[in-house]
Amino acid sequence: MLLVPVVWLLVAIGIYIAALRSGMQALYWALAALLTGPLLLPLFSSHKRLQLCRAHGSGGQVFKP
Repeated sequence: MLLVPVVWLLVAIGIYIAALRSGMQALYWALAALLTGPLLLPLFSSHKRLQLCRAHGSGGQVFKP
């Protein structure tokens, strides 16, 4: 029973750190992750990719390791 809240908290912390590293609104994403848990990961990933494409422009090359 304790596993689910711990996983949600770890996901929120991970998304907070990822948002900080990506230059996104970290508190907004951490709060959203606390409310939705791991269901937010695909939305976060696509939003991060959209912001990266916007920053580089339509003709820019994006390095994907």
